[in-house]
Amino acid sequence: MHPLDNPSWKALTTHQSQFALATGMARRFPPEMCIHGALALPMPPAFQDMAKLSPEPVGLLTRQKPMLPPGWTVTRAVELLEMVQEGPEAASSAASSSPTEDLAQAAHPGDFQIDDLTAADLPQMSAVYESTRPGRKLSPKLYQLGGFVGIREPGSEGSQLVAMACLRLHFPGYREISTVATMPGHEGRGYATALVAELARRIRARNEQPFLTVRTDNQRAIGIYERLGFRERVKLFSTTIRKD
Repeated sequence: MHPLDNPSWKALTTHQSQFALATGMARRFPPEMCIHGALALPMPPAFQDMAKLSPEPVGLLTRQKPMLPPGWTVTRAVELLEMVQEGPEAASSAASSSPTEDLAQAAHPGDFQIDDLTAADLPQMSAVYESTRPGRKLSPKLYQLGGFVGIREPGSEGSQLVAMACLRLHFPGYREISTVATMPGHEGRGYATALVAELARRIRARNEQPFLTVRTDNQRAIGIYERLGFRERVKLFSTTIRKD
């Protein structure tokens, strides 16, 4: 099996194993850090092991829709594209051939500053997250998996965070870019492009390959990622489940 077919399992059993809640065939991140977990194999004993971990809902990333044994309920299900950046030359070529405003802005990073965010920024990070993902909450310790970067704009009460992205899953050879978000009313200024490009640059500086997931119906984001050299690898199913 390719490591990107079950990325959460790979992360929780390698570079991020120190964070794992684990028993038998199940692993998950602490809920306050990340909702994701994984099974070694989609078998009833593995679900039994998962039930022994935190009672909070857990999110699974799988190649096929999971067949749940009795006693589990799906609370959220979306289809995602898993995209991998082919290489810096692909990103450079894509960027130079596209005249969009996003890429024009990304080509001139002096127009805005990218900051590394800290725990002190959590209130503003949560506001950006909740404005782009209604009904969902930002895991307050997600930043511990790799850190967030963000862009601020001046406001009446000081600078305001308007866009952000983070590093999340990490395993040999690969690093995930996640939680890309731009506050409504601030789109079209190249912020998402610049943030993803910066995180991809950092990943490649460590000789690792950037990857990310995006909803299959988010055509605007897919277009941005394609122009940065990301290409679809497979479709994944993101299923959040809860033990009854």
